[in-house]
Amino acid sequence: MKTDDNRLQELEETVAHQAADIDSLSQTVNEQWKQIDALTKAFLRFRDQLSDMEEGGNGPHENTKPPHY
Repeated sequence: MKTDDNRLQELEETVAHQAADIDSLSQTVNEQWKQIDALTKAFLRFRDQLSDMEEGGNGPHENTKPPHY
């Protein structure tokens, strides 16, 4: 039969492991948000560049074959 001290020690170990897991998950989520922000900014830059290219030409680029075909 387990004593109160043993049960308390097991509970403390469990809580310590859970706290470490929570910290690890929190760090992972934080890193993923940074990546999402970077990708969102890159996408918006790309979209703006594409929009600028379309406005600078004669409308959207048509996918036509070169004259030598």
